[in-house]
Amino acid sequence: MPERSPSVLIIRLDAIGDALALAPLLAALRAGAIPTDVVLRPENADIFSSRAVRRVIAGTFDLRSGKPSNLAAVERLGEELALRDYTHALVATEDPSGYRLARASRAPVRIGFTNAWGKPLKSLWSRGFLTDAVYRSAGLDPRAPHECEVLFRLGAAIVGASTPTRDIAELRPLVLDDEPPVDDRVAVQITDKWDRLGIAFDQVIQTVRQLAGFGALRLMASDRENDYADRTARATGLEVERFAATAPWKAAIAAAPALVAPDSGALHVAGMVGTPVVAVYPPTRDFSLQVARWAPWAAPHRIVRADAGWPARTGDALAQLL
Repeated sequence: MPERSPSVLIIRLDAIGDALALAPLLAALRAGAIPTDVVLRPENADIFSSRAVRRVIAGTFDLRSGKPSNLAAVERLGEELALRDYTHALVATEDPSGYRLARASRAPVRIGFTNAWGKPLKSLWSRGFLTDAVYRSAGLDPRAPHECEVLFRLGAAIVGASTPTRDIAELRPLVLDDEPPVDDRVAVQITDKWDRLGIAFDQVIQTVRQLAGFGALRLMASDRENDYADRTARATGLEVERFAATAPWKAAIAAAPALVAPDSGALHVAGMVGTPVVAVYPPTRDFSLQVARWAPWAAPHRIVRADAGWPARTGDALAQLL
């Protein structure tokens, strides 16, 4: 452990929900007044508020690429980061670039995950980039920890705590720069993630119609998902609001009395800002473990398994939350 005051670099090269799972660790670092920078993917670089960390660095290199040009890009960023004199680098990602970047940052303490005998060759490789390793199951852990708990273990020794917070008063300011005005419309995330999870479009439309019985809805979509949004608007006769930027999208979720969403970034925004959420997950064989790992972290929620009859159960779940 370095004797000087800690300064932390966190590397998280993953999607929105993955990035938000850092929030309890960031809350603990903030409470300890520990300067913290985080490397995120460019598309997620504004998922946290300006007060969550000192600096967000966009990792513009490719993931899972060993091309010489890509390795050089990682090294160049590492050289820039080395000038910031971090004491700790936390590798909160499985991507090889994260390990390379941590070593290139020259932080004297570099902590990341190892899968031990679950993936022995990968574990041996990753240990060459780290000074300390935290065990993580190679597959879904049968002990069913939440992703927030797993990531928190990377920095537990730095913050001197073993339990990540679920206090919305601590987490919400890490996501929102300003408090949005209250909106009485139930928010529904319209996204092709429904399709990608194997949840049929006609069942999503049935669900929207079911939810409309509770009053006005705010159907929300990214402007990158216009095709799915257009199909939904035509099928329901309702407007689908398009968001081109992250901040107003986060504000819309935070302002709503409740959110209905598949396992997606919207669900995890709600989980950190305290918006009650009906979370819909596909009926996979590992359903229980997936839910345990990715359920909304700190918000009231109900879980719906998207098997037979799930649109009606979603309405029932929303009624319970409201």
